[in-house]
Amino acid sequence: MEQDPEEDNKTRKEREKARTTPEKKKKAAKLPDAPKAPSKKIVHKKLKVNFWRTRLHDEELGVHQQLKYTAKTRWFSKNFDIEGVIEIDDEKKSIIAFNKQQWEESPLEEKRLVCRYFTIMEETMDSKAKGGNYKGGIELSITHSLIQSYEIQHAAPVFYAQIPGVKVLIRFVRGWRLIGTRWTFPLLPEQKDDKIQMILAKGVVGPGRNYKLYIGKKLIARVDGHPIQKEYEIEVYDEVYAKDKTFLRYMILFGLACNFMDEARKIVKRLYKKMKSTGTSDYKPPKTEMDLFRNPRMMRR
Repeated sequence: MEQDPEEDNKTRKEREKARTTPEKKKKAAKLPDAPKAPSKKIVHKKLKVNFWRTRLHDEELGVHQQLKYTAKTRWFSKNFDIEGVIEIDDEKKSIIAFNKQQWEESPLEEKRLVCRYFTIMEETMDSKAKGGNYKGGIELSITHSLIQSYEIQHAAPVFYAQIPGVKVLIRFVRGWRLIGTRWTFPLLPEQKDDKIQMILAKGVVGPGRNYKLYIGKKLIARVDGHPIQKEYEIEVYDEVYAKDKTFLRYMILFGLACNFMDEARKIVKRLYKKMKSTGTSDYKPPKTEMDLFRNPRMMRR
């Protein structure tokens, strides 16, 4: 995964160890007078995904603000609305934008979700704006969702996560769980000694989208969702992964997906219900989704 160019050898070795051999917890010997360890975990990185959109923000942002992002990067689509901000360690770093009208107002068969985030654009004295860079995004693939739903026999949305500079597309996939929800996504090898690792996000019973994220049995992060404010606080407990910029971007993208999981599940459930007994769906995949099935070997020809 991406490495900070200023990372020292010690940190690099720690990261390589984490990506090759998951840490095993050793059972400590119990002493009668030993003080209890603090139950609260140390937070090495705090992230916040905040969809704060209100009518007041329409006046504050305006069309002009969105046009500046459109002019800066092709990743900011003309049908995007700026809908929130992302904070890293309590500092505002990025804005959130997605195709709000198409997602909320289109008929069921035409719904499509594309949500991306960009560094905050700031004006300078020489009138040249800084920022506005594309950092990553998610897309709901209804076609892959129907395939996954038919496989596990439950409505199962599938989001694709994309990060610039990372060649692979990973998927946030909803699995089946008797109580609560369950999502998984991989950390794929990007360096010589990397191994495949799976992130398991177990839903915590309660209001909102709350998850504990594990690699094996090790708790590495937590998502605390506040549905009314549409706010998702993310805490990373593993020091090595807290320094991994690509991993942190995946965590931000998972936080973005959390905001759309309920509505996505309703859409997929209605479409899956129609195909459950026949194995056939009337849903017509758009080209953007069909491209996700393309054979990369054939594309080189």
